[in-house]
Amino acid sequence: MNWPPASKRAAVCFSIDDVHPAPVAAEALGHVRWLQPRHPQLRVTLFTTPDWRTIDLYPTRKLISRIPVVRDRVFTVAVHPRGKFRLDRHEEFCAALRTWSSAEIALHGLHHVARGMRPALEFGERSTAECSAMLSKAMRIFADAGLPLLPGMAAPGWSAPPPLLAAACAAGFKFIVSARDLATPAAAGATANGSGMTGIPLFRPHALASGLIHLPVNFQATSSVERALSILQCGGLLSIKAHLLAESGTYRALDGLTRTYRDYLDGIFCSIEDRFGDEVWWTSMGEITQ
Repeated sequence: MNWPPASKRAAVCFSIDDVHPAPVAAEALGHVRWLQPRHPQLRVTLFTTPDWRTIDLYPTRKLISRIPVVRDRVFTVAVHPRGKFRLDRHEEFCAALRTWSSAEIALHGLHHVARGMRPALEFGERSTAECSAMLSKAMRIFADAGLPLLPGMAAPGWSAPPPLLAAACAAGFKFIVSARDLATPAAAGATANGSGMTGIPLFRPHALASGLIHLPVNFQATSSVERALSILQCGGLLSIKAHLLAESGTYRALDGLTRTYRDYLDGIFCSIEDRFGDEVWWTSMGEITQ
């Protein structure tokens, strides 16, 4: 793989998960709009859920969670009603995304929730046929909402089992995001050993056996500026992640898109610009895949 481009030493990309028309979405995404005039080269990939239903990432219905068999067939978390946050019912939100020239939209599940004891792993126990049907429905919602969609996705809960990979390839997808590792030190040949896929490159794109390009995540709000600079120093892809919501139900995200995280990123971007100048490729996941 030609990585990085010959004229660049390393690369930076920024992505946000769980994008949906929640009441706080405008404020959260506004932090990115604040950053972009200060760093005109910054682009963002919005991993968007077309019919967001999840409230909690871990089981909260304690009684049901104690009943074998039953707990595998029902939601063990509270969920939003089907269609409440369906994209094609929120025209103002979709219009704002359509006109955002420095943002691109990719898929992040269908509802971002599953029945059973691992509610965040939406595709975790699905067959290839079930995954294909879910992806088809998700893409139809994007089409109905008039939103352009990249041929790629971030796997909910970082879980991308073989049936999902096969279904994504069959649907024409080109890339997937599954591996997140925030601890492994930066080195050219380092591999991921955190959430999602393991044993694949952590600081560069990688061609999977399925035919998809895998793009890793290696930095978030809890990571140090030294980690960011060391990734770029070794010629890697600094892949920065945020989540739209800082809070959802009982869940508290360490990388929620808050003003504090925004200001931290502003400082990191300034440090990168000062140290590396034009040696760094400020790119996006869609552009990398192309």
